[in-house]
Amino acid sequence: MATYNDDATIAESIGSILQQDFDDWELIVVNDASTDATENVLEQFSDEERIRVISLDKNSGSGVARNIAIREAAGEYLAILDADDIALPQRLRLQSAALDADPALAAVAAQVAEFGTWGGPVPGRWPTSDQEVASRQLSRKMPIPHPSAMFRTSEVRRVGGYDERCRRAQDFALLLKLSDRRVRCLDEVLVHYRTQRPVTLSYVIRNGRYAQLARDRFEMSQRGLSEDALPLEPTKSIRTDLASVKSWVVRNLQEQIGSRK
Repeated sequence: MATYNDDATIAESIGSILQQDFDDWELIVVNDASTDATENVLEQFSDEERIRVISLDKNSGSGVARNIAIREAAGEYLAILDADDIALPQRLRLQSAALDADPALAAVAAQVAEFGTWGGPVPGRWPTSDQEVASRQLSRKMPIPHPSAMFRTSEVRRVGGYDERCRRAQDFALLLKLSDRRVRCLDEVLVHYRTQRPVTLSYVIRNGRYAQLARDRFEMSQRGLSEDALPLEPTKSIRTDLASVKSWVVRNLQEQIGSRK
């Protein structure tokens, strides 16, 4: 769990791990030099032996924070949980069982339900058939929801963890690097994912550009370019921006329809 200025939500997120019906876990929280009361909130859990807190002196970004946790992790599996999200009690048990049952899987995610000050939780719908997920990998789309992902530790370390040079879309960049491995999404909702609504068009366009940057960096690295030769900033693309506008319109229509039910 990487955290930066999450004092309003992190206690609830940590509490959701303490309430798991699966006991064999360790929670590594990397405090990315928070300037609010996050450190004080974390001190409330100092008596819990299964929770480790690593505090950084300098704000370094979520990619750096997560990679530190990956290096420190002792477990066979790595479950992602953002410091404002909620893991349902059966999450760790069901996902670890899925990875145990199929050693060829590099990651298992689950459905997420969005919630926030606007309401919720409202379940989303991600593909669950292995064929559909593999098709998304081949077409360089996000194959599974990262907020609910549980990875095989060895696979994440094999590809070098998160791309610290991607300021956004680090989750997508990681899953691109794992596109040569099978991943899966379970049918159950196992994470409540905190969001803001409505989502602004500028936010969606910016995220779309960074997702394309992640694709570009991955494709160039596959062609043998060195890390220093890879682009660091996204470029404007009419095609990318139009796709973002389309997804924003569809999302807003779905939210409006859902709010009327």
